[in-house]
Amino acid sequence: MQKVNKTIFFLLVFTVLFIFIMSINYIYHLYWSGDQARCGIEALKIFRTKTLTLIGPEISATFQGRFIFQGPITYYFYLLFLLFGRWDPVVSSYLFMIFCSLMIFPLFFGTKKLVNEKVAWFMVIIYTLVPYYINYTRFLWNSTFLFSLVPILIYLMGQYTEKKSPLLFFLISFWLGLLLQFHYQFILVILGIFLYYFLYKKLKIVYLPLFIFGIAFGLSPLILFELRHGFYNLKTMILFMQNWDKVAKPGGIATPHYYISSSFMAILALSGLLKKFIDRVSYKYFFVGIIFFIVYSFFIYVPKPEHAFWAYTSPWNYLAEKKIYDTIKQTGLKKNFNIANLAYYDTLSTVVKYFMKRDGYNIAYDDYYNNKYLFVISEKNKYLSHPAYEISTFKPFKILNQWKINNSYNMLLLKREKK
Repeated sequence: MQKVNKTIFFLLVFTVLFIFIMSINYIYHLYWSGDQARCGIEALKIFRTKTLTLIGPEISATFQGRFIFQGPITYYFYLLFLLFGRWDPVVSSYLFMIFCSLMIFPLFFGTKKLVNEKVAWFMVIIYTLVPYYINYTRFLWNSTFLFSLVPILIYLMGQYTEKKSPLLFFLISFWLGLLLQFHYQFILVILGIFLYYFLYKKLKIVYLPLFIFGIAFGLSPLILFELRHGFYNLKTMILFMQNWDKVAKPGGIATPHYYISSSFMAILALSGLLKKFIDRVSYKYFFVGIIFFIVYSFFIYVPKPEHAFWAYTSPWNYLAEKKIYDTIKQTGLKKNFNIANLAYYDTLSTVVKYFMKRDGYNIAYDDYYNNKYLFVISEKNKYLSHPAYEISTFKPFKILNQWKINNSYNMLLLKREKK
């Protein structure tokens, strides 16, 4: 009993440490950009229309106007945290971060049963203190949602190691299918777990149908979508493979967030293989590692960042987006206007439009040809030569007002003039 209390105490220490490190300059690190806003808008739509969807956001690759869609669970996770956060991106993202901190418990107890206690503490240290994983448990996104649920997968695997229950094995395979909805690269982890159980653990072949059915059940919304729409995703995947050299692949394969979950599972697998070596490592070296990562984290996170994590523009962060929206509200305009953000890739200013849709602005959000007014966010006067159609078609115009957003960017209010 005393050992259990001691374990819970140290897990709580790691949980508090996790939250503390994450909270340093939180709002300045927070990433809430066009992709997050689009998913937030979809979640808001699901909530207001009470209409479920079978697909989620598309992957970034595209060919001939076709996309491959991921599962709808991404939208439902957005809905969950946005709803509890009262549709405030900061509060919702912070709640998600707290949720991630609580995953330390299933991670520890699952790894302890799956491998051993010392490896469990090692994995907790990795999860809590390595900057790569810290950075990707601070904001809402499909790959971060996926990573936050990996500890539950590990817990289920640990429980199955102890109890050998077919129901638990089904839950593992179901969870794998559910996680695959978030990101298709998780198929690598599924393949690894398949090899682990059926090749390394030599599980009986009668478990194979259970494994396949569980994954299919976890993927059931996408499977139902395929059946209803003539296997659109499958046909698109085949089309991509046939024309791989011509497929547009923004970000390529070198995007770090693709590998959060697979790298973490790879570390777990490697730790399992090296468990005898890790068992011989004294806990004092674990303590030295903890101190090193804490000090390193302070060097990284205490200085106020110039821009949000993963932002493409410096200086740019959530506070700039919020200032834009608050300024637009203060103008009193309620209709016949639109917004063009030339500060970074999302010229449609989706973040501000999320705020507007949340608060009930009734404008033609996608119409940049008939709006009488246009708010433009630009670096000095560079908007005059910017190729974006949102501004290039808004001519002739006159400037009605101008506001400073930060040291690099201003917002202008333009009024369309008759030719």
